[in-house]
Formats: sequence, C-alpha cells, structure tokens
Amino acid sequence: MDDRTRASLHQISDNYHERLAELRKMQQDVQNVTATARTRDGSVSVEVGAQGQLRDIRLGPRAYERMNPQRLARTIMELAGEATQEASGRARQITAAFLPEELAARLRDGEEDLGAFLPDAPSFKDDLPG
Repeated sequence: MDDRTRASLHQISDNYHERLAELRKMQQDVQNVTATARTRDGSVSVEVGAQGQLRDIRLGPRAYERMNPQRLARTIMELAGEATQEASGRARQITAAFLPEELAARLRDGEEDLGAFLPDAPSFKDDLPG
C-alpha cells in the first residue's frame, strides 16, 4: 500500500473517531437538558428533562396558602408541560445538526440509544503498517 493511500485511510479513521466523539457528546448533552417553569410569584417551580421526566418540584409556603390541592396539582401539571416544551425544543436544536429528524425524535423520546445505530469503528490504524 502506498503512503498516500495509507494516509487517506488514517484520515478516514481519524475523522470517524472525531465524529463519533461529537455524536456521543451530543447524546450526553441531550440527556443533560433541563428546563424549569415557575409561577409568576415563584411559589411553584417544576424542572423537567428533555423527555418530560420530572427532575424537581419546589413548593414555597405561598403555594399552600393561595392554592387548594386541586389547583396546585393543575399548576404543577401546567408548569411541567411548559418546561417539557422548552426542554424538548433545546434537545431538538442539539440533535438537528447531527441526525435526521425521525431518528433525532426517537433518541429524544428515549426509544433509541445512539450506540445501537453506530457501526463499529474502522480498524484501519491497527491493520496498516507504519
């Protein structure tokens, strides 16, 4: 194998590994996305992840004074919905640069793991002399 071909194969392998690292970072960034929504007076706040999973609920003393249990429950649900829209929008922005929308949606929704779609790394470096 000539030096030019060997160099090209090394570059392909290097590019693959760089892109793989970028994709793994993107997946981690999506998993770390959170958004918080709160009432105007700040008495109730809800934090969710990109898939709408509740990460935190905070209730200040005014929440109990101003709301009955049913209203408080509705408020929490509404805030969770608002925060989920914001978090999923951020996740969409992160994945848009890397993946087709259908796959990005399945990844954001937790239906797929990015690793399942990635081929094994090429072993050019191991197979090439020098």
